[in-house]
Amino acid sequence: MQSFNYPLSLVTLFALSYAAQGFANTQVDKDAYLIIGGGTIISMQAGMKGAKKPDKYIYNEDYSLLVKGNVIESIAKNADIKAMVPKGKKVDYLNLKGQTLLPGFIEPHAHLQLTVAGAKFTNLMPCLPDKYQKTYYQDYQWLYNTGKKDKKDNCLLYIDKAINTLANSTAIDGWLIGNGMDPSRMLLTEKAAGLNANKDFLHYPASYFIKYNPDAFSASPAFILDQSGHLGYVNEQAFIASGICGKTFDISKKAYMEKTGISTLSSEDDTFFNQYLGHEIVCQGSAKEMVLSQKMAAYQFGFPDGEWGIVETKPGSGEWVFSGLLKEESSFYPLLGPLINWFAKAPVDTKARFSEQMEQDMLKVLNIASQQGVTTFAEGGGSSQALIESYQRIASRSDMPTRLRTLYTWDAKWDEKSLDKNQLPQKVSFDSGLFSAEGVKLWADGSTQGCSAYLGQDYDEKGLCSDYDRGHQNYDKQAMEARLKKYAENNWYVHIHANGNSAINNAIDALNSLGKTYPSFKALPSVLIHSTVNGDSEDPLTIPKKIAALRNKDDLPNLSTSHLIGHVAYWGASLVNSLGEKRAQHIDPTQTEWQKGIPLSLHSDMAVSPLYPLWFVEQAVSRNTWAYPKLSGEGKPLINIDEALTPYQALLAVTLHPAMQHNIGDKLGSLEKGKLADMVVLAKNPLTLAKPTEIHNIAVSCTFLNGKQVIWKYPESNAVRPTPNCNIIKDHNMATW
Repeated sequence: MQSFNYPLSLVTLFALSYAAQGFANTQVDKDAYLIIGGGTIISMQAGMKGAKKPDKYIYNEDYSLLVKGNVIESIAKNADIKAMVPKGKKVDYLNLKGQTLLPGFIEPHAHLQLTVAGAKFTNLMPCLPDKYQKTYYQDYQWLYNTGKKDKKDNCLLYIDKAINTLANSTAIDGWLIGNGMDPSRMLLTEKAAGLNANKDFLHYPASYFIKYNPDAFSASPAFILDQSGHLGYVNEQAFIASGICGKTFDISKKAYMEKTGISTLSSEDDTFFNQYLGHEIVCQGSAKEMVLSQKMAAYQFGFPDGEWGIVETKPGSGEWVFSGLLKEESSFYPLLGPLINWFAKAPVDTKARFSEQMEQDMLKVLNIASQQGVTTFAEGGGSSQALIESYQRIASRSDMPTRLRTLYTWDAKWDEKSLDKNQLPQKVSFDSGLFSAEGVKLWADGSTQGCSAYLGQDYDEKGLCSDYDRGHQNYDKQAMEARLKKYAENNWYVHIHANGNSAINNAIDALNSLGKTYPSFKALPSVLIHSTVNGDSEDPLTIPKKIAALRNKDDLPNLSTSHLIGHVAYWGASLVNSLGEKRAQHIDPTQTEWQKGIPLSLHSDMAVSPLYPLWFVEQAVSRNTWAYPKLSGEGKPLINIDEALTPYQALLAVTLHPAMQHNIGDKLGSLEKGKLADMVVLAKNPLTLAKPTEIHNIAVSCTFLNGKQVIWKYPESNAVRPTPNCNIIKDHNMATW
């Protein structure tokens, strides 16, 4: 998902400008002691090296873990732990009673505010496989069904039903807005022969709004956000309501550069401005006129990395229009302008109430994440000052259930007071509290399932994405390097969203060049987010070889990958269709990366996929996938079972590896002396289950943040949720232990 230099982004369509009351986090009692024992302790020490002999770092009931204040003091034999506590000192004690203690799970890439903001619109998301859907509904129906009398699990399987669901929803200032529809999984109709029937929809989305509900969509503008976040779908009325049709191309070069964050115009850009400034953007005309209008719109509204589709209304008619397909988030905002302006003019008290509710909902989402074992949540796109200030407020509350580590987007706008001497946003160090921000994010391409990953060869000619050639490039190597230069120079770690192998290659080359220019930068983590398609049909694994070579030569010693393993589980069959068998078999090549010494992590990209780390572990181990709409059972290992991780390897990918990728591996990610006591207790040991497909059923018993048990709450009532399997004995007398 991406944001661009706009006054308000999609996540702040409902602006978080209200200064909600903050609360100081509970102070750490540095002289307090906590002992946890009586079960299995999986420490995840020594990382990938430790995985060769994991038993060395797995401790049985003869061992306990000692915490002093918020720091781990030791894992040692019970008698030795007892001797470490000063005589007469009372301690808190948790008897695991056969359960398993692990480092707290770290979500390395997700979108908190975007998830909550998107839920305010009509939910059009596809169903999950049956084994997951019930749990997801139980945990999140409060978010997606707020205010609805008929609270039901309303996930969808078909595009026609999604569009009609939107038609029957409540309009917002006259607009019908939906969130989460996914043509890469959902079939067009119940009678559709297969996924390729969706080609026509992607070719001309605007026509399908009219086809499925002419009454609603002839009168009202409509916008649907694709679940990937990289595509939008609108009807003809959206262009009219937004004042695009007939708009004069009149933006100045200076204003365009300020809007987009571009420092210099290319000669091609300069020539275009000189030639066409003053011309009219039309919504209907010849093919040549519509190509020109699309390009003028990209300049006028500032989306050089985005694109609007154009289409001939009927073959041979010579009449062309905007198709209603929007590529990349920056291209959405011209269509949403009237709605953004409407909310901007809302009464102050209305915006304040909504902003406060948004922050409450974000806290609830983080609490649910804690209930899935998450102790650190990494936001993948801090795109505005309002968003960052909102995060800082909720992180200062005494009921904050997780850490919140945030990547700033490379192009975010800031007030002068928030910039440092280098005109960069102020870093917020990890040691300053539960909120921190010391890294930056850039998007190199679009979405693999959204036909917009930037590939080395075309999407498969027989698949859903056959009309999209090699996909969509946001920035080439030189453009990425130029945009990240100032961050590299000032020692920010960098994450680059790159799905297709050409985008990944460009990202690696840009990072390598920056590392050679700024030696201190190359020592920092550089992470390829998603890294889905790793080569062409002839050699589908060129990317892991390239990463390993750069790591081994010490050019980029900390270059690594983070995978949305849901690409395998939820989109596996779809990607076989769109990429072809050979490339699809090697998406997310986790075991190949492991064998080459690349410390990968696993993430949700929430709300693209659900945030359940134990689901990630299960999916990385089984590599099972489902072909929509058949979602029963355990799925099938359609995507190269040889790329499966072991359970221990997968656990490293949700603990120590993501900590390393966010430059906090010295503080979190494993249970060892000197690290912070962020921990999770599981009812069962994931390493000893007979069936890996049962890992998702393991109950999370409790989590600890800074050595203190996190208070869990039911999201609707806000009542405390009991944790009966984590009964801590307070002020335990060590003499009787």
